[in-house]
Order: sequence, then structure tokens, then C-alpha cells
Amino acid sequence: MGGALWLAFYLFARGFPNRISMRAVAALLALGLFFWATYNNFFSSSSAAAPLKAALLVAGMTFWYSATLQLLDESARRRLRWLEWGIYLLTAVTILLLLISKPEFSRRQGNELYVAQLDMSLAYLLYSATLMILSVGLLANLFIERKVRITPQGRLFLFASAFPTLAVVYGMFSVFFISLPMPRVIQDALVFSGFFLLGVSVARYQSLIERRTILQDFPVTGLVMLALLFVYIFIASLLGVEFRYFANIVALVIITHSSYDLAREFLERLRIRREERFRKQMRIVRSADSVKQLQAYLQDGLELLCEQLNASAAVIAIRRGGNYLVMAGRNSVEVGSELANIWNVEGQLERLPGPVHNIQWVAGIFEGESQSAIVGIGAPIDRMDYMKGELELLQEFADYAGLVISVDTMIHKESQPSDDKNASLYQVAMRSAAAEMMDTVSLVPDEDLLKITEDGLRKYPDYVKLGQSSLADWLQVEGASQIERGKQVQKVLFKAIDALRPAGQRPEEPLPRNWYNYVVLHDAYVQGVMNREVMARLYISEGTFNRTRRNALRGVARWLVEKNKTGDIKRIAGLMTP
Repeated sequence: MGGALWLAFYLFARGFPNRISMRAVAALLALGLFFWATYNNFFSSSSAAAPLKAALLVAGMTFWYSATLQLLDESARRRLRWLEWGIYLLTAVTILLLLISKPEFSRRQGNELYVAQLDMSLAYLLYSATLMILSVGLLANLFIERKVRITPQGRLFLFASAFPTLAVVYGMFSVFFISLPMPRVIQDALVFSGFFLLGVSVARYQSLIERRTILQDFPVTGLVMLALLFVYIFIASLLGVEFRYFANIVALVIITHSSYDLAREFLERLRIRREERFRKQMRIVRSADSVKQLQAYLQDGLELLCEQLNASAAVIAIRRGGNYLVMAGRNSVEVGSELANIWNVEGQLERLPGPVHNIQWVAGIFEGESQSAIVGIGAPIDRMDYMKGELELLQEFADYAGLVISVDTMIHKESQPSDDKNASLYQVAMRSAAAEMMDTVSLVPDEDLLKITEDGLRKYPDYVKLGQSSLADWLQVEGASQIERGKQVQKVLFKAIDALRPAGQRPEEPLPRNWYNYVVLHDAYVQGVMNREVMARLYISEGTFNRTRRNALRGVARWLVEKNKTGDIKRIAGLMTP
């Protein structure tokens, strides 16, 4: 009971709103209630418990059958729609009949430890027939398409489905063919093994496909919950609580602690939805003149940066001669103000000795060796200081903001009023740069993904090492050999790097700034060019190269996360047709 309840809450927190996960959750909840009623029936027997348990078992098997249907493609599901609804109708009638007629399900020799005796009444016959049909149906769903049964996911489902089928066969055999009492612990163990394996297989292949924390999260969470249960049961034993109440204690512990986990997941999803809403809002193309358009882009990006970092204030200022012109701000200097040289920084990121107009950290934007603009943020609202990853995000945002500013500068320098075509190209380039700036702070990949992405890029030319890499596991690529897996991972990485490529043909050197991210990764990893040569092509220092490579790496990681959310990874890797 404890295992079924915990896995149900775990899958619900991690897998919502995946259709297979939700059906597995319903099946596991039905099984948990089944074992809870079974446990309590040993201590206080009730005539209503047996039909309720039978109804729960039918409901659990029905949800399992429905979960296996989701593995089929849409055309196969449409062909089997009549059978699906027929089985649902049969299970509904069976459950209603069990609850209304309340058959006794008496045990051999009156012992609850033996398999129930069934007679030839309508309720018993319908109950037995429904379980057999559900067992055959869910196995048929796994065999009907070859692509289901040859995949690891399909094989795990098939292996798990064998256990409840054996439990049904065991029960029917002991009722109709053997007169000796048969222990029900075997039947219940088969049922539990099947349902638990179903939950594990769903967690492995479905519910965490976006989160990618199964190797750490699943066993650690399970062991922590098991330890908590032992502590509560031990305390209950010391307090003299009767054994009959232990099932209620276990259920209460799992439900209360899992509810906290559900609340945490709910708040995390609210945060993600808020970020998505901001991203949509930031992508709106504004119809205004160039200066106002630039200010709008920078202001929107700054607002989103403040939301991500929970910063108390922020500012973007462009250097004009010896002063700074404030282009965007929040809780700092008024936009449009021109200030004296108060935010000069010698490096890429510096902490000011004291707050200047509520600004505490300043990231410099450079054109060559000279500082052209700054992005500053105030102190965090809810803590003492920023973490390392947040300051790296500030630097990356500053680089993309600098790209937007540089494209706008090119519009003014190189485009004449009559040169509509050239101006239009630069406007497209600025919108693209602004979109990249928004993406920088809208979707922040975690450090683990950045590490395995960098490791995958380093192994880019070696199929074997790439097939054995952690990135291959994260991408869930499959293949007959490590070489095949490596080829698929290489396809995905190539597409991710290519996503950084600006529109149009690659210009002659020296390359514009908007080509830096693409060139750093493409030339270094795809073409195998030495880092020093890449630096020479871009006319940048080693420090700028390393910072650009880090920004580009984060861009690749963001692309992987986005494509994973939309389910395009397998198509890109060549594992399925578009």
C-alpha cells in the first residue's frame, strides 16, 4: 500500500499533465486503496470490503489498459476506438454490479489468507470475464505495433503487464481447477509487482522526460520516504499504538509529505508559466522609430532580467562621449537622463564600492577594447547577494544587450534614409538580436545540463565517446550500437549549433558581432579549428573568446531544452519521421 501510494503521488508531482503518467497515477491510487482496505479487513472484517476491493482492482486494471493505448499512434487508436469504449462500458457495468449486489467473495476455509471462492452468479462471472478481457487487451496493445514492443519503453510495459495477467490466471486457476486452498499472498504480490513496475517504467520514460532527474531524484526520494516511514512506525510502536492502525499511519505520512512536494511542484510550474508569459510578451515586435524601438527592446529585456534575478533595481546606459545616456531603467535613474562617467568598469563584471543610484553590480559592454555601455543591477530583494550562476546570467544578458545596441548603431552609421533595403535588413537583425536577449533570461538551463552539453561538444567528432556520453542519456537516443547513438547525438548538436547562425551568408572577416556565438562553436567543434585561430578570425582576446563560448554554450543548452519540451529531439536525431 505504501509503495503504491508513494509512487502515485511521485508520478503526479513529476508527470502532470502527461496522459500516460496520469493514467498510471489513477491505477496506482486504486491499488493503494485496494491494499489499504485489504489490510484493515484483516482486523475488522466487513461484508462491504470485498466488493469494494474487487471494484478497485477492476478500476486499476482499466486505467492500465488505457495507459497502454496511449503508446499506440493516433491512427491505431482510432481503429480501436470501438473496442476501447466497449471495454470502458464493460468495466463500468462490472463496478456498478459489484457495488450494488455486494457479493461476499468468501475465502477457502474462511481464511482471509486464501484466494476467494467464486460461484456461477452473474457478478462473479462478469468480474472474472472483465479481468481476463482487460489482461488480454493491455497485452494486445503492446503487441499490435512492432515499434512499441521493440522499444525499451514498450518492453518495460510488456514485462510489467505480465504480472497482473499472471495474477488473474492464478486466481482463475485456483477457483475453477484446484479444490485446495491457494495462498493469496502470491496473487497480491503479482498484482503489486506489475503495478509498481508500471509506475517505475512511466517514471523512467514519461513523467521525467522534461526534468531529467530520474537517476538522482527517484531513488533518493524513495529512500527518504522509506526512512520517514520507519521513523514514524518505530515511534508508534514505542507509544503502544496497535498494529491494526499502522496502515493508516503509513498512508497519513505519505499523503502529508507528498502534499508538500506537490505544493512545491505547483509553485515551480507557476514560475515557469510566468516566464513563458513574459517571453511571449517580449517577442511582440514594436512598430516605432529606431530610438524608441531600441529603448523598448532594452526596457523589456531589463524588466525580465529583474524578474529572473529578483533584483531591486536595474539600468542600461550607453556611453556618449564622456557621459552615459540611460536607455532603460527600473528603480534607478530616469530613462533619458545623461549622467557623468560614474559607472566605468575595468573588467567584464564588477561590484561597486557602494550603491550608485541603487546600482550595486555593473557588467560592461565593450566594442573592441573600449567600453560602449553598461548593464547594472541593484541588490537582490530577498537575500544578501547574488549566486555565481546569476552573475553569469547578468554577463550573458549584457553581451546580448550589447549586440542589440551594436546592430542599432550600424543602422545609423551605414543606412541612409533612401536605403530602405539595407535599413530593413538591419531592422530584422536587431529584432533577431532582441529575441536572443529575451531568450537569455527567459529560459535559464541548469548547471548539470550545461556540463553535459559542453562534454558532448568536446566529444563531437568521436561517435563512440559521444554515444557513451551523459548527453546521449539525457537526449534518450536509442541505437543498435554506441556508434549509432553517437551519430544521432551529433545530428542534434549540429542542429543546435546551426540554430545560433544569423540569417544570410557568412560575411568576410572581420565578422560582425552577431556571428560570434555561432562561429566560436561551429569553427571550434564542427570544423575542429584551434581556439587561437578562431580568436584571430574574430579579432578578440582570450577572455572575450571564453565569455563568448560560454554564452554560446548556454544558447545550445536552451535550444535543447526548448526542443525537448516540444518533442522534436527524436525527430531531429532521425529516430522518427517528421
